[in-house]
Amino acid sequence: MNLSTQILSLLFSFGYGIIVSYLFNLNYNFIYKTSLLYKIVINILFSINLGLIYFLLIKVINYGVVHIYFVLMFLLGFSLFVGKYKFLRNLIQVKESVLIVKKKKKKKLEKNN
Repeated sequence: MNLSTQILSLLFSFGYGIIVSYLFNLNYNFIYKTSLLYKIVINILFSINLGLIYFLLIKVINYGVVHIYFVLMFLLGFSLFVGKYKFLRNLIQVKESVLIVKKKKKKKLEKNN
């Protein structure tokens, strides 16, 4: 793999980390404020989709060769920008599951007693 392909792959991995942090903050309410079944299903689908998209695009760039420094650039992009997009968590309001609401009410009653 030549140098220009490696640099393009590094920049793509960093940019994809930024995109994943953006999408993670958009899906935050679905991942953390719903029932257990929704958490599992949405988390699995979210992870599989993002992983498949990454590998399909990296296949176009450098024939699917993934090095450890591509993964590190992805993690760097994700960790640098995950805090920048926290405002997106308030854009999508998810109705909390009945079980979660009952647990919160039960905890409040236990604290009051």
